[in-house]
Amino acid sequence: MTPSVIVTGASGGIGSKICETFQGAGFSVFGIDRTPSDWTAGLSLDLEEANLGTRVRETCDVSGLSVIVHAAAEQPLGEMGEQDVSTWQRVMWTNVLALNSLVREFREEMSAHRGSVVAIGSVHSVSSRKGNGAYAVSKGALEGWVRSAALEYGPSIRVNSVIPGAIDAGALNHYIYSLGSKGSKVLDQIARRTPLMRIGNSADIASAVVYLASESASFITGQSLIVDGGASLLLATEVD
Repeated sequence: MTPSVIVTGASGGIGSKICETFQGAGFSVFGIDRTPSDWTAGLSLDLEEANLGTRVRETCDVSGLSVIVHAAAEQPLGEMGEQDVSTWQRVMWTNVLALNSLVREFREEMSAHRGSVVAIGSVHSVSSRKGNGAYAVSKGALEGWVRSAALEYGPSIRVNSVIPGAIDAGALNHYIYSLGSKGSKVLDQIARRTPLMRIGNSADIASAVVYLASESASFITGQSLIVDGGASLLLATEVD
């Protein structure tokens, strides 16, 4: 039986690279994203759909499902006190609760294959900046979910997270684009403040995800793998 993987946020920069890497590793890939792409079989699937599990079962064969990767995320910018309840609810659902719902839906199939769940976290779960409150809170909650789920679903399902730093995809690209002519200078600054002296890329994250889902990581669960080129090792007060 060909092993299969469900990847949320499959049409994004990081999500699509994760899909590509799993496919190269011999997996059958089913992507979930509100933006249709080849990885979603051209379908628009929203994590907020009440019948998402049913639609997934109708669309793909989940009998070989052994991995779920949660790369989808909402990152609304704005001060915490100015964001309404609906914004907070959408962020918490997309970033945390949707993953819980998917794992619960496919627990039986995952357990049968001693499966693995990998959540894409964020450095904002441990250190952040103003204007990212809802996102930072949700990513902190996601790390709590990873630890709790690892305890509750073990030994049949392993649960871990990958915490990306600055990655040349998605939110960072949108931010750099919004800066106009200043964008390249900011990218250079980020690279200089990273011990490995470069911006990360989607392949860096995809490789870490596939590793955590593999047999090479069979004794790892409840852990968070930081993939940031060493940036989080630096004290902000010590940066030139």
